[in-house]
Amino acid sequence: MRVREFGHELVVRLLDHVTAAVPDALGAGVVLREGPGGRRGGGAGDAERGPLPVAGTGVAVLLDRAQADCGEGPVVDALAEARVVACPTEPHRDLDASGWPALADAVAGGFLAHGVAGVVAYPGEWGEGLTGVLTLYLGVPATEGPILVTEGPVAVLGRFEGVIGHALALVEQCAGEELRAEQMLRMIQYRRVVEQAKGAVMVAVGVDGPHAFEVLSRASQHFNIRLRNLAIALVEHIGGGTAEHPEDPEAVVVPSEDDRRVAAQVWAALTAGSP
Repeated sequence: MRVREFGHELVVRLLDHVTAAVPDALGAGVVLREGPGGRRGGGAGDAERGPLPVAGTGVAVLLDRAQADCGEGPVVDALAEARVVACPTEPHRDLDASGWPALADAVAGGFLAHGVAGVVAYPGEWGEGLTGVLTLYLGVPATEGPILVTEGPVAVLGRFEGVIGHALALVEQCAGEELRAEQMLRMIQYRRVVEQAKGAVMVAVGVDGPHAFEVLSRASQHFNIRLRNLAIALVEHIGGGTAEHPEDPEAVVVPSEDDRRVAAQVWAALTAGSP
């Protein structure tokens, strides 16, 4: 199981504990801020891309996504203002009349059509620029009386916010390490192809290994393509077949047409003086 898959399962289980701790809870979710304000999917110079639901249980799966798509709702307000949004907090106030017209259009029949009478969106910041909100959706209570969100559900989210946040941060860190390890493994797996390309240059030009590698490196820099891609394209150009590659289909590097054009050009230049 890959890191992100394991991490998603872990967060969903924690969200199950959240809903179990709150009577009448219909679902809970995690929504991250995507872009510069939140790490996942963002980088330097990226534009803010808004809420990104990453895990949910029950009705949170649908309602978190609806708010992210339409750009309105408790989730969006909690992210934008970095404050807890709990509604309704006044007796007899209709949740669907809370001033989110686009959300009302996005959710067919409104919150009440899904049995939701209350919502809490609890913001958190978990280091390394990872920010987001925990969401909790409350159903109509079994006992008669006015529907309002009290401090109880907010306190429950407050208890779980740190645990879920640290789990998310750990998953993000481990996923980054996993990606770097995969890149290193891919580079090692193609080392033999680079050696084959270097050997071809040694024979064509009549130089030793270090000089042949220098020729490939200079060509890679001059044409602004990866050395690995140049080596693969060069070996395939010379051999007329597919170069050696990893067994995992996802790890196979297929040279682009530009890579192949450069490889053919480089090989033509190297063998121009050959009889």
